[in-house]
Amino acid sequence: MTRIEILEEKRERVYDKINEIESRLEVLSAERKEKQTNVLKKYIDTYDGFKVNYFSDKVSVYVKNGNYSILDMYLYDEWDGDNRSYKRIDFSTSSFRTEYKTGANMEWCADRFKVLSFYSKALADHMDDILAEVNVIAEKYTALNVKLYDKKKPFNQEVREINKKIDKFKDEQMMLKLMSEDGLTIEPKSEDTYLPRFQVKFDWELSSVKSIRGLKKSYSGKSVDLEVAVRRGWGEESKLEVINVDRVRFDNVRAFIRRNEEQIV
Repeated sequence: MTRIEILEEKRERVYDKINEIESRLEVLSAERKEKQTNVLKKYIDTYDGFKVNYFSDKVSVYVKNGNYSILDMYLYDEWDGDNRSYKRIDFSTSSFRTEYKTGANMEWCADRFKVLSFYSKALADHMDDILAEVNVIAEKYTALNVKLYDKKKPFNQEVREINKKIDKFKDEQMMLKLMSEDGLTIEPKSEDTYLPRFQVKFDWELSSVKSIRGLKKSYSGKSVDLEVAVRRGWGEESKLEVINVDRVRFDNVRAFIRRNEEQIV
């Protein structure tokens, strides 16, 4: 196995540990939502003739067989020190007009006001209880999440360190190929004659780049003198023009190679 393959295998083992923690976080999130939803179900009842959808932080009331809510009750959380807590429940209703006509049955309008009154009273009677119970649940699961996130931090750091090493080895390999006699050549995909652009300087971009070859790298390795072959013209009249570019930032070279690595031979 190469050094890069060894590091990639090690990274996969660390990712397995991260995924295990993230799976536990997903379970905790689902548990929290279910418990908060059950609190809302306990205090906010259904109303005959209307459909009610319960969520972890919202209750929506619909006309039976309707596809839009006539009433929504939202739990809002705010920052309270270092944590967030639920402070209020907002009551939102859709506007409507009766457009009364002589002889029309206005029973639906009376029902609409009855349901609004029913849920207004439910919030007036139970808002404090709902907020208290939901905040107990939120505090418990926030603490559990914090422990898991703290446990995940060193694994995330380990992945970052492994990625740095992998990138370093890839850059070394890239530099060896770049500084070789043949350099790096672009071979367009079948039936595709497009050749890429290369930003060699902040104010200089070469188009239709066919190949790049390193001539000399700086002592720091942060820049390299390049020989760049670009295509001029099309079809049988096309030809390659070789351009020497001094002190191209290696970041630019890396970006060009990674964008076009599938076409580089």
